Amino acid sequence: MTDKDIEMKLKAAVERSAPDGLSRLLSAVDDGKGDEKMEKVSKKRNRWIGAVAAILAVALIGGAGGFYYSRNMAVATVVSLDVNPSIQLEVNRSEKVLACAGLNDEGREILSSMNGGADLEGAKLNVAVNAIVGAIVRAGYLDSLSSAILISVEDNDAARGERLQAQLVAEVDGVLQTAANSAGVLSQYLTVDEGLNEQAQQSNISAGKAALVNQVLALNSDLDFNELAALSVEELRDLIKIGAPYMPIGRDEAANIAEEYAGTSVLDREVVFDVDPELDDPVPHYEVEIRYDREYDYTIHAFTGEVLSGQADIVVRTPSTNPPAPDTHEPGITADEAFNAAAKFFSEKHPELVGNFLNIKTEYDRDDGHYDVEFWCQGYEFDYDVDGKTGDILREETDYRYTPPAPTEPAPTEPAPTTPATTPQPTDIGADAAKSAALKHAGIADAASVTWIKCQHDWDDGRHCYEIEFECGATVYECDVDAQSGTVTKFESEPCDNLAHHHNDESHHDEGHHSVTTDIGADAAKAAALGHAGLAESQITRLKCERDYDDGQLVYEIEFRSGGYEYEYKISAATGAVLEHERDWDD
Repeated sequence: MTDKDIEMKLKAAVERSAPDGLSRLLSAVDDGKGDEKMEKVSKKRNRWIGAVAAILAVALIGGAGGFYYSRNMAVATVVSLDVNPSIQLEVNRSEKVLACAGLNDEGREILSSMNGGADLEGAKLNVAVNAIVGAIVRAGYLDSLSSAILISVEDNDAARGERLQAQLVAEVDGVLQTAANSAGVLSQYLTVDEGLNEQAQQSNISAGKAALVNQVLALNSDLDFNELAALSVEELRDLIKIGAPYMPIGRDEAANIAEEYAGTSVLDREVVFDVDPELDDPVPHYEVEIRYDREYDYTIHAFTGEVLSGQADIVVRTPSTNPPAPDTHEPGITADEAFNAAAKFFSEKHPELVGNFLNIKTEYDRDDGHYDVEFWCQGYEFDYDVDGKTGDILREETDYRYTPPAPTEPAPTEPAPTTPATTPQPTDIGADAAKSAALKHAGIADAASVTWIKCQHDWDDGRHCYEIEFECGATVYECDVDAQSGTVTKFESEPCDNLAHHHNDESHHDEGHHSVTTDIGADAAKAAALGHAGLAESQITRLKCERDYDDGQLVYEIEFRSGGYEYEYKISAATGAVLEHERDWDD
């Protein structure tokens, strides 16, 4: 019904209740002025009816229109969804969306497929929330196990606000379960607060997230509101859990630190796959996942930015004199140039291995855009990935073989670069000195009592060493000796016929095989473990030390905790050598 229809109906109703001047008109007929008086009364009556009708129409239309407006057009509730994307929905009393907007760049990106949120206008609130949460999940913002989404409901009607809060939590939980996502759901009910809304508008976040930031500030007022507002809901939640002692470096800075450490910041492509904040762990940190030639994981301290774990310099780069080739599938350098680049890098990095190269292959991989170069030198196989456009060395792998196979193609006629004569060459202690170092470490003075099983060169974690194995009495010894310093870097011993087996089999009991020449004792074993960890006994807790047999060898198994870490050691009871060690987060 239009406003005109309402006015016409009111006018008819007024006419039925208007003062009747008919009796006065009839009495006026006798004086001959009836026609004139009737005309005047009629005009007054019509004006009165019209005025009253108009007044009533305005009143009625205003009342009906006000009710319609308050129910369908007025904002009754404001709902915000925050992960790091912040999205706000304005909702009427019928729980239909009046407006939907992204409050930050991430939020606007989420709504870009929904016409900036306009497609959700007029939709039921639960339908709109389903659509938004689904888009957030697909964008990967809730991939980590510790991720969280915050639902905030602002409404001055507490009963309605709390009811909507419960409904939306159930709705979002359902979406996450359908998507096989285990992210947490946080929620809060807020009354409308002008001061909170002003804070939120100044920082381009929702009032709900502003309320979460204020919870952090209540724990540590020295922190900055705007810096906290830039954090994700997950980071804010974790800060509240641990009492907000400091300002974390943030996900972006953690990713930058990991990239600098890994060396991938020089690349012109995105390699950071995920950054997961774990601020509520005993050692607050960010876990950064980088995908280069494979997956690399880095742990960055959340407050200091220190790299706690991860492989440095995964991208091997060398300066290139070759101009960049056009961006095509064709290489910018030749196979010979790729081989020479690898050979030059080899000679500079491994000056102790000087000799002729046997080129096994140099092939160009069009899919990856690099050359795969393999060659032999002094019994070692080297494998390089060489950038097909610039000649930069992207990867190096080394393997040891006893006898190199015949090359499948001739080596380049151009001699491979060698180390200049003026370059000092690292010393090699030789096999005899390596054997002597191994015997001394094992506590064996009489070399004549030893049967040598193996003594050969090897390459261990980028260092040249001797791998030695020998037998003395009823015991077999294995150790690695650094080829330059003579330091024993690995040591193991085991009875020839497996001590552990005889220890559990009484039918083969032989005290000669069970005995060990020495036992350093629990105190010395604990001291060896603490010395390796660089800790004093006053710095550790929950110390445990057990004497046991492991693979036929008498050992001490030691565990302790310090600084948020859990340490585990296996110490040789005969020599005090560290056989195994591990450090991990103390869960």
